[in-house]
Amino acid sequence: MSVARAFRFSLALAFVTDSTSLAGAPIELKPCSVKGIEGAVQCGKYDVLEDRAQPDGRRISLNIVVLPATEPKREPDPVFILAGGPGQAATDNADFFARVMARVRRHREIVLIDQRGTGGSNPLNCDLYRGGLQAHLGDLFPPEDIRRCFAEWQQRADLRFYTTDVAMTDLDEVREALGYKQINVFGTSYGTRAAQVYLRQYPQRVRSVIMKGVTPVTTPLTMPLARDAQRSLELLFQDCAADTECRVAFPNLKAEFNTVFEKLERGAEVELSANGNGGSKERVRISRAAIAPTIRSLLQSTESAAKIPLLIHQAANGDFVPLANAALNIRRGFPKVVSVGMFLAVAEAEDVAFSDPKEVATVSAGTFLRDDYYKQLERLAPLFPPVAMPADYRTSVTSPVPTMLISGFVDPATPPSGADEVSRHLPNSLHVIARQGSHSYGGMSPCIDDVMADFVERGTTMGVDTSCVARIKRPAFALPEKITDETRK
Repeated sequence: MSVARAFRFSLALAFVTDSTSLAGAPIELKPCSVKGIEGAVQCGKYDVLEDRAQPDGRRISLNIVVLPATEPKREPDPVFILAGGPGQAATDNADFFARVMARVRRHREIVLIDQRGTGGSNPLNCDLYRGGLQAHLGDLFPPEDIRRCFAEWQQRADLRFYTTDVAMTDLDEVREALGYKQINVFGTSYGTRAAQVYLRQYPQRVRSVIMKGVTPVTTPLTMPLARDAQRSLELLFQDCAADTECRVAFPNLKAEFNTVFEKLERGAEVELSANGNGGSKERVRISRAAIAPTIRSLLQSTESAAKIPLLIHQAANGDFVPLANAALNIRRGFPKVVSVGMFLAVAEAEDVAFSDPKEVATVSAGTFLRDDYYKQLERLAPLFPPVAMPADYRTSVTSPVPTMLISGFVDPATPPSGADEVSRHLPNSLHVIARQGSHSYGGMSPCIDDVMADFVERGTTMGVDTSCVARIKRPAFALPEKITDETRK
């Protein structure tokens, strides 16, 4: 640890702040407890200007959690976590990163900052689907709910300043205030976009980068979304056909999928439990608007994807309840884990604004998602103020910094092609692809944990052993009970 950093960190631990300085001021860290993590960690706040062009303007208090190194020898460069979404709070997943980064954490601190607009950093949350069960089974972004929430957000946030480039300036201010000269960056999903932006804005501050589920900064989210989800679905069909038990149980899976979506075009009615515990039931109408994005969400985890053939088979045979319940569970969880306002602020300024509706329609044609997701975002665009993104925002990030890119081959959101594109401009990069991996981290531990730890410890991709990735297995497909019994005799 450098003398300067040791001094600043000792000040922080002694709960001393420098009231005469803002940028670069030591952060007041206090011992705290975080659910799921043994032992004390350090928690703190750090104020940043919402609009840096207005020095007397509104400030945002950023929520920070630091997981101390667990062994006496400590390296000077921590790992900063960039969460996904956009809209997820890094500190909400502190226990997850403590487990995944356990080996890294032996000698390095793990720093989690809730990006402005999320978690404990002026969260722009929204209570969606207030109309009961039926409201949960319509559009992902109901316009009436968004308008209501937007009016509330405007009271405490200027949504022009909740974009990725601004947030990465926040991150660097926190880095400086904590006294770190260089950091290692880990980004997942949307966090990989943030990682690219930080790397471009502060190239000298980065020792290494890990990106899991890579989305190129050059490509708006809205462009390949439906195409990539369709690719993942087709791979699921192929994997089921190659699996004896799945093939026997669902010999006509693709045809059944088409049948289900034909029925959804006309609409289907089901009775669902209002509280999910077998209580009073409510009759609701389900449609493609609810089920198509549900399929995409289920594809993001190999564990939930393994249930899709059975859900489709049941629906094709008239029982839509399990599929409708899956949609209901996902919708109930969405506004709890994602800051809807921050999600939309990023999506409108960085994705919709850079998308051509005709091109989106062309790329999405023939997919189960179509361009419906884009249309929902497009119709909300007039609510949001125009944002002038940096002129080079959509250009590739070029850097010699050692970088590891990790992809799940069946990922419906960030397939390996995205990491391939990004890696072409990172000469010291290594792209690791898990054939039986998807967008979520499920099934990848402990293999990927060790691969990442090895990379961070070395500070280079040279010599990193990735052989365990080939041994990552896909979970068994869910099967009807009678099929399971017959095929396993």
